[in-house]
Amino acid sequence: MKTTLLIILMLFSLNSFCQIKARVIRVKDGDTFVALWKGQTIDCRISNIDAPELKQNFGMSSRDSLSKLVLGKMVMLSDIKKDLYGRMLVNVRIENVRLDSLIIRNGWAWHYANYSKDTILKDCMTLACSEGAGLWRCGKSKVCPPWLYRKYKHHNRMRYCKGC
Repeated sequence: MKTTLLIILMLFSLNSFCQIKARVIRVKDGDTFVALWKGQTIDCRISNIDAPELKQNFGMSSRDSLSKLVLGKMVMLSDIKKDLYGRMLVNVRIENVRLDSLIIRNGWAWHYANYSKDTILKDCMTLACSEGAGLWRCGKSKVCPPWLYRKYKHHNRMRYCKGC
C-alpha cells in the first residue's frame, strides 16, 4: 500500500492536472472517506473544508450527509497531497460537481479559510449560514468550529460547544 501511495504522490507532483477515478467504499466522518483505486485503499481528506468531529454536535449528521452523496459512487480525485496524519488531501468531484462546495452549501462543514481563499466556498458558506442549512439551523452563535473543538479540553467543550 505504501508503494501505491508513493506512486500516486509522484504522479501528482509531475502533473498537477492528473486525476484518478476511484470508488468510495467507506465514509469516516464529514470530511474523510476511504476510496478504492486499482485494488488499493486510499484514506482521503477533502481539501478546503472542516466538518464537525463525530463526537461533536452535528458530527454524525455531517457524516451521514457525506455518505448519501458519495458512498459506493465513483469520484474524481485531484491535487493529491499527503496531510499530517498520512491521509491523502484531495480535491473531489462527483458527477462533475465540486464536493467541497456541495458539502459547505448544504451546511455540513466550514470553509477552511486558513488554508483556502476560494471565494466560491466563502459564498457557499455565507448562503448556508443565512438560510440556516444543516448545522447552521440554530444560528452562527450556536455552532463550534471543529478546529476549536479539537483544541478545547472537556470543560471548555461543554461550555462553548453546546449546540442548539
